[in-house]
Amino acid sequence: MTSTSLNKLIQRSYLRSVLVPLLIVESALVGMYFTVVFLITDQQMALALKQATENLKTITQQQAKQLDLNIQEVSRNASQLQQQFNYLFQTRPHANEVDVDEGYRFHDNGALYRPQPTNGSAFYYSTLHGLDQQSLIRAKWSEQMEPLLKGITDTNPIIAQSYFNSWDSMVRLYPPVDNLPELFGAVMDIRQQPFYYLADAQHNPQRTSVWTQAYFDPLGMGWIITAMAPVYSAQRLEGVAGIDVSIAELAVQVIESELPWQASSLLLDKQGNILAIDPDINATLGVEVVAGQEFAGLMQKSVERKSEFDLLSFRSDPIKQFFSGFLSQNQTLQALDIDNKRYLVLGASVPSTQWHVIAMVDESNLYSEALTTEAKTIRIGFLAIGALALFYMLFIYFAKRRSRTLSKKIAEPIQALSRLTSDIEANNEFQPVATGINELDQLQENFKVMTTQLNERQQHLLESKLEGRVQQERANLMKQLSETDSLTSLSNRRKLDDILASEIGRASRYDTPLSIILADIDHFKRVNDKHGHLKGDEVISRVAQLLKHHTRETDTVGRWGGEEFLLICPGIEQQSATELAEKIREMIAAEKQNGDIAVTASFGVSQYRQQDTVDSLVSRADKALYNSKQSGRNQVSAAQ
Repeated sequence: MTSTSLNKLIQRSYLRSVLVPLLIVESALVGMYFTVVFLITDQQMALALKQATENLKTITQQQAKQLDLNIQEVSRNASQLQQQFNYLFQTRPHANEVDVDEGYRFHDNGALYRPQPTNGSAFYYSTLHGLDQQSLIRAKWSEQMEPLLKGITDTNPIIAQSYFNSWDSMVRLYPPVDNLPELFGAVMDIRQQPFYYLADAQHNPQRTSVWTQAYFDPLGMGWIITAMAPVYSAQRLEGVAGIDVSIAELAVQVIESELPWQASSLLLDKQGNILAIDPDINATLGVEVVAGQEFAGLMQKSVERKSEFDLLSFRSDPIKQFFSGFLSQNQTLQALDIDNKRYLVLGASVPSTQWHVIAMVDESNLYSEALTTEAKTIRIGFLAIGALALFYMLFIYFAKRRSRTLSKKIAEPIQALSRLTSDIEANNEFQPVATGINELDQLQENFKVMTTQLNERQQHLLESKLEGRVQQERANLMKQLSETDSLTSLSNRRKLDDILASEIGRASRYDTPLSIILADIDHFKRVNDKHGHLKGDEVISRVAQLLKHHTRETDTVGRWGGEEFLLICPGIEQQSATELAEKIREMIAAEKQNGDIAVTASFGVSQYRQQDTVDSLVSRADKALYNSKQSGRNQVSAAQ
């Protein structure tokens, strides 16, 4: 142990007694200060998250509700067109009652059209079924639809166009589009288009207004959806009244909304395809804006080949998987991690179309105010720590000066006494042999005698312990030799009897299953006769190792006698023991002994029954083993 001077000891003790409590108190106060700062910040962040979640959820629900109202309004408009057109076809005049003017022309490709629709609707008639004078009369008569189409389209700002498509590919369209024959071609079967066949009798037997999925309009209006209503004359489908709704006009209600916390919006259809997206999150989601595509000749393609109608999807698989799960599970709130940033994703469903209005906000935007306040408070805390450090430097300086004065007052008398003691020891003439104190002298003598006695007793104890340990090891070795088979190192017949009797007692007391397996090496006498007893001993040793390595730790494997082995398997029933025996039998049969000696074994299995003894239990297993031998060996038999 290193000694120190009394002077330094007093100084250190004084400084510790003064500074340590003060340092602990100040550290606790500083720790409490920063803890309170962090707790308040966490509460502010939790409150900000809750407010943002509630507000954005309300906004997305309102947007979805407004979209749904607009979609429902268009559905009602489609139903109005359906009712009016049904009436027109029911009151259609005879051919001689219709005057045909010269406003219609045959295009160079043979299609009938109106070259200058002016304020009326555009018109197109395919040559699919041939065109004649009746076609001109039908075209003229269909002008009665123009006021209906114009009125519906002009009164609803989200409607891009309204039209009627007849079964024989006559199209009347408002607002008009120039030169429909060049766009549609001479022959166009309108019945193959999604904005027709989805409303026919096969797909819409209820004859109600139905909607298409979003697709890219071949007339240049971008992504649209169509509300369709079948028009019947009696039981005949005359055609389909359709209203196209521009998704861009609908999306204005979502994308151009000023969302708080710099949140962004996007509109997804029910398959997860992007219908509209805020440009601020294009790069975040890895999406490119679709624009400027041309679809010349699109109307002539079959429905199955219109890959151009596929909408643009997310480019990143993790993001795609996130939104797929978000939509399929109909979630309204989840968190999405992108590029080490966490985004809060909220959604609301549009019931009419099963679209989803999605709002995304960077969580750091929600916490900016709380984090700014936290940063300011932390700066104040560090300034306070700096002031405390300066205070401690001055305090330690004055405390050291005070400790020197105090230690000098206390240590000087003791140091004088120490010098006096040193002088006495340095005096050669003064060489005391005894202390002169009876108690101290007797204590020294007693300690010397005690030390001698302890050493003697310790030596005697060590010798006694060594002798006892040698005897115990000898006894253990003799016991092990008496219970272990010398050839296989397994338990011998005597040990197996003891273990089996103990396991039978346990099985009887606790009503637990107990099974045994009796194994015998097949034709072992032939091995001895052909290869010698030394090789036979090797076979027995190898089989013993296989049995030991392929049983459980709780099982006991022993040599029952000669080439017979006994396996004691507590805790399992006869069926499981039979399966274990079969597994061991296969392994023995598959094992090649040294010198390529093929060895097999037969097995008998029995399970403990109430009132069983060691002899009765082993007897049943022996009978089962005998059955295996009689059945051709290399088999497993269970006791009956």
